[in-house]
Amino acid sequence: MKKLLLIFVLAALWSCSDDTYTEEVLIATPLTTTIADFRASVGPGSVQQISESGKIYAYQEYVLVNDKYKGIHIIDNSDPANPSKIGFINVPGNVDMAVKNDILYVDSWLDLYVFDFTDPANPTLINRLEEVLPKRTPDFEGNIWEVNYDEFDPETEVIVGWDYRTELRQFERNDDFVLESANDSGGATGTGGSLARFNITGDYLYVVDSFRIFSFDISNLDNPQLRGETSVDAGVETIFSDGDYLYIGSPIGMFIYGLSNPGDPLYLSQVTHITGCDPVVVQGDIAYVTVRGGGWCGQPDSLLDVVDVTDRSNPFILKSETMNEPYGLGVKGDRLYVSDGSYGLAVYDISDPLEASRIITYNDLEIFDVIPMEQWIIMIGNNTLYNYEYTDEGIGLIASFSLN
Repeated sequence: MKKLLLIFVLAALWSCSDDTYTEEVLIATPLTTTIADFRASVGPGSVQQISESGKIYAYQEYVLVNDKYKGIHIIDNSDPANPSKIGFINVPGNVDMAVKNDILYVDSWLDLYVFDFTDPANPTLINRLEEVLPKRTPDFEGNIWEVNYDEFDPETEVIVGWDYRTELRQFERNDDFVLESANDSGGATGTGGSLARFNITGDYLYVVDSFRIFSFDISNLDNPQLRGETSVDAGVETIFSDGDYLYIGSPIGMFIYGLSNPGDPLYLSQVTHITGCDPVVVQGDIAYVTVRGGGWCGQPDSLLDVVDVTDRSNPFILKSETMNEPYGLGVKGDRLYVSDGSYGLAVYDISDPLEASRIITYNDLEIFDVIPMEQWIIMIGNNTLYNYEYTDEGIGLIASFSLN
């Protein structure tokens, strides 16, 4: 049975032999449910507290907040000073969503769900496309040495979590361990954050996993049709569209695909940056890319790259700015808003992209994604939704709304 082996350094407990040593390692075993029960649990539920806020999506006066691997909280944000929860959709394994013309598309571990969102407080499940998405699994907590799949049947079960235990293992001093694999891990449309893996452009919904772009024809909104899978030679993290182009964020760089044939995105070019976690947004002929280092993301440095994409076949980095812990970002007019994790929200003057410079940092926030809207800016962090208004000085708080 397949074992996942991860290189990491632990304090060694010396054995009696100079040629061997023992270490305490972390073993993960899948927590599962049947695929049938998993699917039966999908649907509208009552308003509830959030467990872990994930991605956000704005549609008309509503904000959808992903509760990581659990479902979607629906927020009425028509009065930004008084947001209110009005519903919840239970979708185990959910991390992404998108809306067009009151039709909501939602992922699970392996299926694509379609909801009628005409009444956001009471969305109705109208379609399910089974196993059109790659099977994913929950993230691991901690440094996993081995995963025990002995009792897992992928034909009838889906993984919904992990059970952890520690064991002492003896190793030869010249053992060379290798990480084998990790989990893979037109119309009135809404606006997703820069961390999105879902994107609607015209009559197509694009979904990315680690190495592919899935193209769904949604010209018949309630009956999406998978038209193709496009390979990407990198660990894909995010997707953003602008005009007839898709911009793919990956740990090694930004990839650009053309949509002359929307069912079969065409690779045009890429720009390479230092290794790091990588969302991207585009305005006009300039792309803005955050590169977060540390942890699983790679080397320790973090940057904001300003990229000239005037020629989509030959993008190049204009300048780079050092950052601390960048996650999502958003652009509106001559301002770029970058969520810098525990270091707050950074605002940049991009009236001249070549001279892009930070003009203010809001250090009292911990923000992971941001969506600049026409009249106000929406942000998410630590299970809290923030509404800020644009001011001459920067932005001013309208309301902070705890989702707990």
